[in-house]
Amino acid sequence: MRTQPPAVHGEYNHNGYEIWCGGQVVYSAGNNVLDSTQPAMCNEDRLPLTTIRRFCIRTAHEVAKEQNRPFGGVERVAEDAGQ
Repeated sequence: MRTQPPAVHGEYNHNGYEIWCGGQVVYSAGNNVLDSTQPAMCNEDRLPLTTIRRFCIRTAHEVAKEQNRPFGGVERVAEDAGQ
């Protein structure tokens, strides 16, 4: 019997989002409007949570398709100072 590969899922909060597959982060992005690799230092540069969620869903679907894995959904997680 063939086992199904691990699902791709996303986690997001006001700080940005991460895409996970098989217990590893395979993609991450921050909340800065101009540069997703940088955190926003002021509210004017911060993406709204609904936009971060939309990007998380879209990216998780893209990664799942690229890696031929199932999409496992996304969830909002608690704010973490380390992200």
